[in-house]
Amino acid sequence: MPVVQDVYDGFHIGVPSGWSVFSANGTVYVSKDQSATEESTVTPVLMTPGLTPASVFSSSLDSLQRQIDAAGGKMTSRVTGAGGTSPTASLSLQSGSVTMTGQASVVVLPEPTAHGGSVAALLASWAPTSTFASERPMLSAIGNCYGPQQGALYQVISDQVFTYAIPLGWRIASEGQDLIEIADGNNASATYLLNLFLPGSGVDSPQGVITFDFGKLGITIDQILGSHQSQQVVNGTTEGLLSEEFTGTISSGQAVHGEVHVVADTTSSTPSGVIRLALSTPALWNSTNGALAHILNSIQHSFAQDFQQWEHVTQQQQAFAQQVQGFDYALTGVDLVNDPATGATFEAPYDRYNQTGPDGPGYYDQANNKLTIETP
Repeated sequence: MPVVQDVYDGFHIGVPSGWSVFSANGTVYVSKDQSATEESTVTPVLMTPGLTPASVFSSSLDSLQRQIDAAGGKMTSRVTGAGGTSPTASLSLQSGSVTMTGQASVVVLPEPTAHGGSVAALLASWAPTSTFASERPMLSAIGNCYGPQQGALYQVISDQVFTYAIPLGWRIASEGQDLIEIADGNNASATYLLNLFLPGSGVDSPQGVITFDFGKLGITIDQILGSHQSQQVVNGTTEGLLSEEFTGTISSGQAVHGEVHVVADTTSSTPSGVIRLALSTPALWNSTNGALAHILNSIQHSFAQDFQQWEHVTQQQQAFAQQVQGFDYALTGVDLVNDPATGATFEAPYDRYNQTGPDGPGYYDQANNKLTIETP
């Protein structure tokens, strides 16, 4: 089975050809398609004192059930093996008219970190009941290929306009008063863009914000792979929320795979909208979308330079922050660390911890200088 390595969040997992992988709420999902009716998931939990494989299995299974319920599905489980170190369960799921059968188990894997030496991972998978028996070996293999590995350092940078976390080796491709693009060469980029539209611009919905901005950015959508939209009221203002995953092309003709999140107020006389956009080449999407989400979720915009003009957009920032809480791509968390020599601050995934570093266990930068942990 092909294995995808995420060198930023620090894990590898089996991904069948044509399937996609993404992380949310601490769980890694490997899906055949957007319907999620055939899927394998891994939920790793750091084994801190007091936790057991059985307790991780029970709590993680309950959490997965709540996530499925929140998405409009239904899942029930029946424990089939209550072994202390390897409990198992059979799953029954319903999504619309599709009935699915699944399985769940737990594995314990070594992972030396500053907070513990192992991780327990809930492995769960399912497929339509009519095909589960034939698909079961492949679904099991996806989870069996999972393993933690060393992640990447993200340097935390704050300037006059933006605060953000950037992986070492990435760069600022463009920055302005209301725009920042963080890129890894021509392979992947994360873009934040704030808009205030003039009356008569024709922008009257979150989809209109995407159409307007993609025209400016030279992005053409060829196929929408998944879409979700909703509304919420913040301080009396109706905010439209829209997320889309897509494939398309950019102005150079290069094919891209992307995901865009927009929050917009298009009901006032001066429509406004905030876009967070992740792009990569199609071949790198599975291995980079976690890093792109980490970057986008870290971007904070200071409105000091244009507060009077954009005052109402601060509400959109708050709304968007609530909207993206479900897009937490940190598998096992991060530590905030500091380089005593330079004063630079980094986000270090737990996987980055080096048990056998030149100056003892700890976090190290690329030059093997030991970093100081600032988190409790």
